[in-house]
Amino acid sequence: MSNKVNSEHCQYYYPDMVLNGFPDARLALRIRKYWFTLKRYVWYISIVGLREFTAKVFPSTKIGNFAFRNKVKRFNSNNFDETLDLKPGDWVEVRSAKEIFSTLDAQGKLKGLRFTPEMAKFCGKRFRVFKSLAKIILEATGELRKIKTPTVLLEGVFCDGSAHADCDRSCFCFWREQWLRRVSSTSS
Repeated sequence: MSNKVNSEHCQYYYPDMVLNGFPDARLALRIRKYWFTLKRYVWYISIVGLREFTAKVFPSTKIGNFAFRNKVKRFNSNNFDETLDLKPGDWVEVRSAKEIFSTLDAQGKLKGLRFTPEMAKFCGKRFRVFKSLAKIILEATGELRKIKTPTVLLEGVFCDGSAHADCDRSCFCFWREQWLRRVSSTSS
């Protein structure tokens, strides 16, 4: 009998600790992912409207084909396909939110780069190009990645973190050239 008592697991036996006290982090991550996706979709709908959003998210389904039969302009990433070849010091104007949304796919990205709610407040404003990006390091993996689509940083344009749980990091916002238009420095 005493062998049975002594053969029980110690108080730090991980599987017992998981059952007794640790929440399942995998479930919390999934719920958080769905919550952020829902928030992003609500934001998209507030910018482009429910009809255009639905046509973009469900373009080739039977429901989408039936409901929107060419009534809504379909996704076309070539809407603003001219290459600006921006250099540091060039002046640009950020396109309107509707123009930018017309370049995004169903996931809210243009060639892998997401347009975030923090970036929307800069629409219609003029800035100088701070730097063109050629390579970045992904912090999660440490991987050095080449940027193939022209992307720039703008002077004084930082993420305020308002849509990311009030993050205080103040990262640069990455801007695809398709989201910008060149303006002369003398324009008001």
